[in-house]
Amino acid sequence: MAHDSLAQVMVDYAAQGMTLAQISARVGMDVEVVHERMTSYLENQATSMSVVQMRMLQLNRLERVIGALWQQVMDGDLLTQGRNVKNMIDTIREITELMDLKKDRLRDEQVRLTQAQTQLVTASIEALRVGMLERLVEVLPEESRDAVEMMWNSSFPAMAADAIARNAAATVKMGAGAGPVELEPLMEETD
Repeated sequence: MAHDSLAQVMVDYAAQGMTLAQISARVGMDVEVVHERMTSYLENQATSMSVVQMRMLQLNRLERVIGALWQQVMDGDLLTQGRNVKNMIDTIREITELMDLKKDRLRDEQVRLTQAQTQLVTASIEALRVGMLERLVEVLPEESRDAVEMMWNSSFPAMAADAIARNAAATVKMGAGAGPVELEPLMEETD
């Protein structure tokens, strides 16, 4: 699609606060045509850059703002009575927000690791349950297989839930000084 320079001018007018009716009167077109051309122009502009590219462009703009303010702030910012110090801090905050620097990446990774480990343990328990049942059924006489399979499928989830409940009080501490993970044994020892 060819570049629509008039649509760009109309978008600039809208950015300056003009209404569609005012833009329509200025360019001599119907409001519907103005709206359609502006919408098409904006949609084409929005899809021409990826989110990463737009983020990097914004970062570049903000870094330029810091560059423009830096020397004034370092010289004492006397001309603006300290307002540029605030502007500089606000710009730094904008960069922090833009780049999503407030997130604790380590904590996020620990959460994902815990989820992955939980899925692995759950899958392992399920594989064990199915494998043990298959082996058990192989050695049983034909007439008792269905009854054992039903008992197994109803008992195993209850036993797993009971084992989890017995260890519900176990807590895992992470970070400096957390120490080793201590869990009570899943099976009680018999004499």
